[in-house]
Amino acid sequence: MKSEILELDITALSTDSSGIARTPKGVVFVHGALPGETVRAEVVARKKDFSVADVVSIERASPGRAVPRCKYYGRCGGCQLQHATYETQLTLKAGIVRDAMTRIGGFKPEMFRTLTCEPSPEHWGYRNKAAFPVQGFKGKILAGFYRAGTHRLELIRQCPVNAKRLNEIYGKVLDGLEKSLPFDGYDERSNTGKLRHIIARTGMNTGESLLSFVINGKLSARSVKALAALGASARPDTLTINHNSKPGNVILGTYTENLLGSGFISERLGDYRLMFDTASFFQVNTGQAEKLFAYASSLAEGCGNVLELYSGTGSLTCYLANEAKSVTSVEEWRGAVKMAERNLAANNFDNVRALCGRSEDIIEDLKDRYDAVVMDPPRDGCERSVLDAVSSFGAKNVIYVSCNPATLARDCKILAGRGYKLVSARAFDMFPQTAHVETVCLLTRN
Repeated sequence: MKSEILELDITALSTDSSGIARTPKGVVFVHGALPGETVRAEVVARKKDFSVADVVSIERASPGRAVPRCKYYGRCGGCQLQHATYETQLTLKAGIVRDAMTRIGGFKPEMFRTLTCEPSPEHWGYRNKAAFPVQGFKGKILAGFYRAGTHRLELIRQCPVNAKRLNEIYGKVLDGLEKSLPFDGYDERSNTGKLRHIIARTGMNTGESLLSFVINGKLSARSVKALAALGASARPDTLTINHNSKPGNVILGTYTENLLGSGFISERLGDYRLMFDTASFFQVNTGQAEKLFAYASSLAEGCGNVLELYSGTGSLTCYLANEAKSVTSVEEWRGAVKMAERNLAANNFDNVRALCGRSEDIIEDLKDRYDAVVMDPPRDGCERSVLDAVSSFGAKNVIYVSCNPATLARDCKILAGRGYKLVSARAFDMFPQTAHVETVCLLTRN
């Protein structure tokens, strides 16, 4: 098929970082283009309502265009905005939030005229966790990151957004993989091979580190010994094996065993020291998490009783417990609840009741009165039953923390229809060099 080349004026940025151009034939999403640019682009896919294109040449560049720092950029799928200066990234992310809140949420544009995106303390080397997929190929074990939108492996030696300690650990493991282990890398098509992922975590403020190997099936004693020796060469404080034999995209299994250390490492957020393990969720940008949690908890200052939904391992809970008379936290995963209880006790909080269960199930049975409800749901946002229950509590304030502007806007619109007024929205750049953005919204009861 003959290629189709178009000259396009880019007017906006999509949530996946593609430039948006509008033509008489419909919208075109252009990979690698920035708003304000004129580009020549090759159409690579046509759908009913839109087309997808790749940049062939830039006819007029944006003043915000930058030279990507990473040599794997454009092949590795981890970053999407290294071709934009950091100031431009912040402007674009504020625009993504503004667009979602007005277009999906239906809120008035004037509410967001002063909306900015809070910069991250670090633009590079900020990630405290990395998960490297592993594959077997012709008797070799290969590791790296997936290419964008695929499960094709891009072999990498280091990543500039990962913390220095993560790159050190990963480099040591790679050196060992290049020698030999008595088993193969994973083949997801047949669900065979042993080593599936290499996971490295570090405490940015403590210097502690964790290394885990995700394994498919059982290992012989000889294989465990070889893997332990490889892991020990990277000198982590804790070394674990996580077992996951289920096919699919979920990285971690439910069982983790320790080979070295306690299985936990700690991080310091503000005044609080927090423990986490291989499977715990913990914000990947420590410095920005401190800023976001301090801001979100300040919105609950002076509240008597606070309900926190999707509370995880208790990071934000500690901040809330310091501001409120009492906190009821709800988290689905048993391991996270146990970790939260441990973290709260270690930081001398006795005003938190931690409940284990799905927010959708537990919230129907909660009978207490709450002055504020704090929610930090996954990317899919809240189920309608949760929003209905939150509205029925009559809490004066709802503080909504979100990693997805689209579902945030949808849920805020629902709450607005239940008697709440959107008072403020603040964006935080939790993931520099990517198109992702976190947002904190405050809604108050009319």
